[in-house]
Amino acid sequence: MRSSYTKLMQSKYFNPAFNCAIFDGPVRIYFAQPQEESVLQVYFMIQKELGSEFALAKDRSKASGANILIMAYPSDESFELAFGEGSQDSQFEVQRWDEDVVVGLRSPKAGTQDQVMADLNAARVTELAKLMDVLRLTMKNWRPVEINPPMVSMQLC
Repeated sequence: MRSSYTKLMQSKYFNPAFNCAIFDGPVRIYFAQPQEESVLQVYFMIQKELGSEFALAKDRSKASGANILIMAYPSDESFELAFGEGSQDSQFEVQRWDEDVVVGLRSPKAGTQDQVMADLNAARVTELAKLMDVLRLTMKNWRPVEINPPMVSMQLC
């Protein structure tokens, strides 16, 4: 990560509820402990479905030191603080942050545990498929600046 962890903690993207993380190559997932099951499902789907894109992102990360930060927000309010009021209808947002890319995931709606699980189960397949598509495109199109770009020689006539 080119941006330091201290810089991340002071950014609009960080939430104090993030007390867990998964680091795998260029992908850094930050989340709160109660979200562990959902986040692990996302992480395993990335490994299973985005193999070639993940390998490409690893190569780009090695060359640049940049990462893809997946932030699983514990509440609607924390998600909207990070991504703005215009993000009220979206389940996830993608923004560039220096050389890194931040992918914000909205928490399930509040309610009883049974209601939350019913909502999650009804929307899980569709939302996870959309998220995998977003991550696939993000990894394919991600072009962080290389630390040591190749030298270009010019000849004057």
